[in-house]
Amino acid sequence: MEIVRKTLLFTPKNGFIAFLSDVFGEETAKSLVEKYRIGTTKDGYAVFYQFDIRDRCRAGKIIPYNPRTGHRIKDGSVPAAMWVHSRLKALHQLPDDWTLSQCLFGEHLLPLCPELPVALVEAEKTAVICSAVFPEFLWLATGGLGQFNDRVKVLLGRHVIAFPDLGACDRWRKKAKDYPLLDITVSDYLEKNATPQQREMGADLADLVVEERRNDRASI
Repeated sequence: MEIVRKTLLFTPKNGFIAFLSDVFGEETAKSLVEKYRIGTTKDGYAVFYQFDIRDRCRAGKIIPYNPRTGHRIKDGSVPAAMWVHSRLKALHQLPDDWTLSQCLFGEHLLPLCPELPVALVEAEKTAVICSAVFPEFLWLATGGLGQFNDRVKVLLGRHVIAFPDLGACDRWRKKAKDYPLLDITVSDYLEKNATPQQREMGADLADLVVEERRNDRASI
């Protein structure tokens, strides 16, 4: 936790924080960063920590973002994603036999919002952005398309609506059937509402939300 706390800075140096501030304003951006405990590396990359339902930090995914577009930097100049534990092992601050055991991103919020239905998405960024626009849901993320797995068992007893990215609806519906004790509905909202251009760029729910918000601001 000492390592985590050192990175919990609200700074425009972080490309993702700069993007949130541009879209939602600094006050909302700060509340989102605090809610999801988003860290910042010395390089200005976002750290999405995974705190479990018992408030233990399981992992930290490091992702560089373009502050203007809010998209990952994938030009080859930096890795598209890195892990805190890998850096700590390289610095001999974690034992070599330490094993990664992931949980849902945002899982620590479950006990704090027992009355809210859960909205489950793939990307951490999507969960954070949608939380600002649709506060009637508790937004959590699996961390990727193929990460819909046993970590969802923590959602037992909660009503869950899953919003997979474009093209992943059938895959997540099949996965949901592997957990018959869970109340999970897989939504095809993206499939029904994405434009051809958004499909071509592989947009996710956050892209639709941000585009609509920016269009609304432009029309004022």
